[in-house]
Amino acid sequence: MMFQTSKSTAPSIESEKSEKVDTPRKQPPQQSIISSDLTIKGDLVCTGDLQIDGRVDGDITCRTLTLGAEPVINSKVKAETVRICGSFSGEIRAKKVILTSTAKVKGDIYQESLELERGASFEGFVGRLDTEKGSQETKVTALKSA
Repeated sequence: MMFQTSKSTAPSIESEKSEKVDTPRKQPPQQSIISSDLTIKGDLVCTGDLQIDGRVDGDITCRTLTLGAEPVINSKVKAETVRICGSFSGEIRAKKVILTSTAKVKGDIYQESLELERGASFEGFVGRLDTEKGSQETKVTALKSA
């Protein structure tokens, strides 16, 4: 006999439904961009990455903040990583802060790691974050422009 019929071993629809479990998928952090022609007056909060090329007058909280070459920022920033290429006035609290060669920063920086590229301009105070309390240590050092 060339062809034989056999019982199907495919699971029934009912058993498929009982085996499927909807588990929530963790979404990767999203990147939001504020373009150069946009001005925001108010606070910004996001769980992902934020790139600002425009103007922001308000506090910023995000995972990673990148300030382009032309933005103007007047605010307090809380983030894991902050990379500044343009102008910033205010306070930064971040694990890692990078001031590129085109950065112009006036304010206070509280961090665990600080990188200043040659040519970066900085006026203000630098303090170390107390990782347990999320605040600066009592000793703060003043730095002049690079």
